[in-house]
Amino acid sequence: MNRDEARMILQAYRPGGRDEGDPYFAEALACLKSDPELAAWFAEQQSLDVRIAGGLQQVRAPSRLKAEILAQHKAAEPPVPHWWQAWFGRQSATGWAFAVVILAVLGVSLFWNHAGSRTSFQDYSAQMVNTAVNDPHHVDRGTSSLSDGLAGMSLPSGQNPLALPPQLAGGKGLTGCRAFFWHGQNVGMLCFRPQTGGHVDLFVTSAVMFADPPPGDQPAFTVYSGSMTASWTQNGEAYLAVSHDGGEGLKELWSPEKLSGKKANSGRAVNLALALD
Repeated sequence: MNRDEARMILQAYRPGGRDEGDPYFAEALACLKSDPELAAWFAEQQSLDVRIAGGLQQVRAPSRLKAEILAQHKAAEPPVPHWWQAWFGRQSATGWAFAVVILAVLGVSLFWNHAGSRTSFQDYSAQMVNTAVNDPHHVDRGTSSLSDGLAGMSLPSGQNPLALPPQLAGGKGLTGCRAFFWHGQNVGMLCFRPQTGGHVDLFVTSAVMFADPPPGDQPAFTVYSGSMTASWTQNGEAYLAVSHDGGEGLKELWSPEKLSGKKANSGRAVNLALALD
């Protein structure tokens, strides 16, 4: 079980240890012992659950609420068009107490949806590195055409030009593409064998899903699980390039001058050889 799967299960774990003996949570709880980051996240979520529960407990029902509910239960059912008058009339504590509870539940729901909609780019990067290096299903289809690769990535913004490094511009070295989902968002991958050498996978997704998207001016280079990565943001898209070869040629993707110099030197060597013949 990976970190994301454990988080999904532990979001339903009730505070106070009431679910400790439930086998549904056993594997996810075991992950806490070997994953300090997951354990810190779980402790924070449990603390938040306690605070929310405490806040809801402070909503006190009016003293006459029980009597009114029993009285309404015995009374004849009001006409359908005027049901709201019985619930929210000036003298009805039942309706207003019900409204307070509904608003509290909606508030908690909106909070969780907002908190869960934005994830960590670090977690995303670690998962993408694992996908690039260890997933046997590497690409959905082989292609050397950038337009074909963009279509295969199935991104909503696929019609926009990609912000590729100079050595990958125009799809140079493209060998395949892939499309999948992560946290409900489309992720596209392009597989490259660049002229600088090596094997690079480029992952592209919407930057709005991250609370900490990568920088937009210059690529940031980071190592995850022994693989060098480069990340950047442009035109609302978050990019992650993963090197399969220790990252030796990854930075060269942004150095066209170096490659041009190699080509120039090679050309001079050929001309010199012809002159000597």
